[in-house]
Amino acid sequence: MALIDDDFEVYNMQLNAMNMEIINEMNFENEGRRVLVQEDPFIVLSDRQFIGTYRLTKVLVQELTNLLTPFMKSPNTTAGLSIERKLLTALRFFASGSYQQDIGEHRGASVSQASVSRCITEVANALNVPEILNKYIHFPSSVSELKEVRLGFYEKFGIPGVIGVIDGTHIAIVPPNTDDLVYPEHVYVNRKGYHSINTQL
Repeated sequence: MALIDDDFEVYNMQLNAMNMEIINEMNFENEGRRVLVQEDPFIVLSDRQFIGTYRLTKVLVQELTNLLTPFMKSPNTTAGLSIERKLLTALRFFASGSYQQDIGEHRGASVSQASVSRCITEVANALNVPEILNKYIHFPSSVSELKEVRLGFYEKFGIPGVIGVIDGTHIAIVPPNTDDLVYPEHVYVNRKGYHSINTQL
């Protein structure tokens, strides 16, 4: 009986040693890496917070996901990013104009900077396919259309002569050299206090 107990104790010690070895290897491999935990923004954010983060409602993001799905790559592994997550990551970037790394570290994305870049590219490309672009972006192409649009703006907003509207966003940049006489650093500080270039989209 003592032999069985001793064998069991030796086996248990070997098993514990192996477990510690595996844990140490895992710690060594993960040393220096940050683990990013993703939360589902549809669940953890209130409607108001969601709009503040992505500039769209939850319903609109779901509709946009359905609209873009045929034009985006579905994940081919369980670890791949879903189309919804790619869209949310890109929308966060479009909404904030922040650095890609900051976007990736946001709790709704939790992806690397390289993944953020790929998400932005894929979503932008999907938004620019003719089936989507031409459905939602249309510039008047005839005199009668121009007159109709101009009249619509005037009736709705009281502004004469308007035939279209564009928007811009601040794209964050690395501050230029403070000694630069042609492009002085202070010119690039926006109203929110960070350096950016105002870009029309």
